[in-house]
Amino acid sequence: MTEQNRPSVSIIIVSYNTRDLTRGCLSSIFTETKDVEFDVYVVDNGSTDGSAEEIEREFPRVKLIPNPTNAGFARANNIAIGKSRAEYLFLLNPDTILVNNAVKIFLDYMEQPENRMVGCCGGSLYDEHMAPQIAYGNFPTLEEAVFKVLRLKKVFPKYYREHLKASSENLSNSTRRVDYIVGADMFLRKSVLDKTGLLDEDFFLYFEDTELSYRIFRQGFISMICPEAKIIHLSGKSSSDTSKMERIRIREKSRFLFYRKCYGERVALLIKILYLIKNSERLLLTHDKKNLEMLKIIFRS
Repeated sequence: MTEQNRPSVSIIIVSYNTRDLTRGCLSSIFTETKDVEFDVYVVDNGSTDGSAEEIEREFPRVKLIPNPTNAGFARANNIAIGKSRAEYLFLLNPDTILVNNAVKIFLDYMEQPENRMVGCCGGSLYDEHMAPQIAYGNFPTLEEAVFKVLRLKKVFPKYYREHLKASSENLSNSTRRVDYIVGADMFLRKSVLDKTGLLDEDFFLYFEDTELSYRIFRQGFISMICPEAKIIHLSGKSSSDTSKMERIRIREKSRFLFYRKCYGERVALLIKILYLIKNSERLLLTHDKKNLEMLKIIFRS
């Protein structure tokens, strides 16, 4: 394959007041990524910590896209995707650090002819101590909600873990099919997004990765875990500016938006009732005001 014909990758990072995390992420990209044609976009969502200025000064190769306000994760990614001319897109959280040449590992895997139906892949995620972190999951479903509320996951733990659990650490060395890859490290085939559409901008934060993966699945493509690619994910650090209850409110709103978009209003309502029952039981047992607040959040979602 000639230099001109080599497939290229656009690495896309959305930052919001994550100056030091983003710098660490970018440093790891330029240190670890070799033998790949790639460019890097950073979409800065109106940071007030000097992120944009620091990135522009320290990383001249980065294509910086400053947003005047926080446009949310999906919309910010879509802006960069619209500018990219690469065959592949690597959506990467600012609170990640590449441990090895993950970009080349993903690209080589996707370029194998037998993997042409793979729309998305992701790697093994770890915390700063190299303990496994959430890397993939099964699509959230009504059955999963029933198992949670009726505590069936304790009765049938293996079935729940393999077929229903919505978020899992990668503990295997085998490349295998999964329902979705977490949004911290989604390596996407651009031609697949041409069929599915981009990230859904109705999601401000959370579940946009799951919903996109669901559309990829509905189009007949699959998602895969490539454990050889190793990435540190300092989970939660990129949203540390937001209060815990506000993050919960955004998460639950996105959760039920996912159910409505993917399964319809009736299923979404049934799942909401199950979650309300579960949290009402917690409130009765603990009388904790946090559980009352949680009930309000679920009811309004």
